[in-house]
Amino acid sequence: MLVFLCRSSWLTIIGVLLTGVISGLSSAALVALINSTLSNALDVKLLPWLFGGLSVAVLSSSFVSHYLLNGLSAKIVCDLRIQISRLILAAPYPYLQKLGKSALLANLTEDITAIANASQLLPIVCINFAVVAGCMAYLSWLSWHLALVLGGVIVFGVLSSSLFREWPKKALLKAREEYDVLSSDFRALTEGIRELKLHRQRSDAFMAQSLAASAEAYRRYSFRGAVAYLLVNQWAQLLYYLVIGVILYVFPVWQVIDQNVIRGYALVFLFMMSPLTVLTNSLPVFSRANVSLQKVRQLGDRLKQQVAQADAPVIPEACAGFFALELQGVTHSFHREKENRNFTLGPIDLDFKPGELVFLVGGNGSGKTTLAMLLMGLYMPEQGFILWNGGVVDEHNRDDYLQNFSVIFSDFYLFDELYGFDNENNHVLVADYLQRLHLHHKVRVENGRFSSVNLSQGQRKRLALLVAYLEDRPFYVFDEWAADQDPEFKHLFYTELLPALQARGKTVLVISHDDRYFYLADRCIKLEEGQIVGMDKPAAAGKQMQLHEYTVQAYS
Repeated sequence: MLVFLCRSSWLTIIGVLLTGVISGLSSAALVALINSTLSNALDVKLLPWLFGGLSVAVLSSSFVSHYLLNGLSAKIVCDLRIQISRLILAAPYPYLQKLGKSALLANLTEDITAIANASQLLPIVCINFAVVAGCMAYLSWLSWHLALVLGGVIVFGVLSSSLFREWPKKALLKAREEYDVLSSDFRALTEGIRELKLHRQRSDAFMAQSLAASAEAYRRYSFRGAVAYLLVNQWAQLLYYLVIGVILYVFPVWQVIDQNVIRGYALVFLFMMSPLTVLTNSLPVFSRANVSLQKVRQLGDRLKQQVAQADAPVIPEACAGFFALELQGVTHSFHREKENRNFTLGPIDLDFKPGELVFLVGGNGSGKTTLAMLLMGLYMPEQGFILWNGGVVDEHNRDDYLQNFSVIFSDFYLFDELYGFDNENNHVLVADYLQRLHLHHKVRVENGRFSSVNLSQGQRKRLALLVAYLEDRPFYVFDEWAADQDPEFKHLFYTELLPALQARGKTVLVISHDDRYFYLADRCIKLEEGQIVGMDKPAAAGKQMQLHEYTVQAYS
């Protein structure tokens, strides 16, 4: 932990250590002064000035030490979170799916918080360690014989305590692993609350078999680690009291010692017990921090291995002049847990041109969403190639390729702010889209932020459609967008909004089950078990006739 902090800012750590040592030694000197005052060993005239000076030194150096490390701790936590977040953004999407949201959130919250708690404890550890060292120096001055005995007991206590360190460490590692499971259960509880409320047996089984079980496992391992450290601390406390007993009742039997020395030892050692207890009590905090630091480093290393070693794009916007997108022999395989079998999509051969409206249809589990994810570059083909404007899409240009798509997923996420847009120039356009989507009475955009996103699912999808319009990408993908819309907006989406995108030269891929609107498509691609089984083009005459019929119905 200390090595990690030193790598972040070794100058600050040196400052923290120096001020902590000054504070600790000043505290020890203050105790020695009090003991000397009680023994009438110093000039009375100097005592108030010495006492005042040492008190100021203790308080000021302690403040500086805490101030420096609190600032460093806050910076380290901020930098760690930003670094991990950037790595998450840069890592391939399939790998992030494999890691799981719960594990990522646990690293960003629980682990980094544990590291912050330990780093904030470092000044206290430094101060108390210096107090112990200063007190030992003073006790050695009083009687080096007793100091040797005391030092030997402290060394024995440290060595014996280290023998039991692996037991609580293993328990803390187990507890941290269970925390990932518990986080996953909490996510299931919050996101699946409606399904749980509607099915009592499911709710009871979920609580008993999953959430309660993982919570109990986390409690058991955490408690086991806490008890282990408690036993270590109690062992240290026993040694402290044993030392006092030896000094007061055993050592004088062997050797004649001045009572002032005995009194000084008893007073100083009683004062030392508090910093020694702080040092032993800090062990679990640093152990948790080391476990968390190990977890964060492992995540960072894994993400770095997955990040493509590509040069940063010169122009981050979408590529201009789209004229062709081709899939040549593309395949992708994955394991379906529920069916306990492997599913293979492809080989797929497709091509798309500007201004096309293409429907992707098929039953559930046919591979529609997987094909869309391959098409937009979130999944990587295991075989075959994706060509954009005749050039092969690979690891070096995949991020650029992704910037050409505006997508509304079936399980989309709606940000409450319009990130990445020129909100000043888009003000009129946003107001027009809100009016067309019948959201102007529900939502306003103020300083680039939506006034509310607490809307129905259908309204949230319309708001996501507004964001997609503002992105103005050459290729649009809609995954079951109309599934949550009432008939009026469903008809508006298919007969007005999609043709409007077509008219602007956009290529649109729509995953849909709404067969009554298939006539609007230039092509209907049908998938079954990962294979293209049909690619129909509606007849022009029938298409115009049905379009007229639906237009009359819409405005009658």
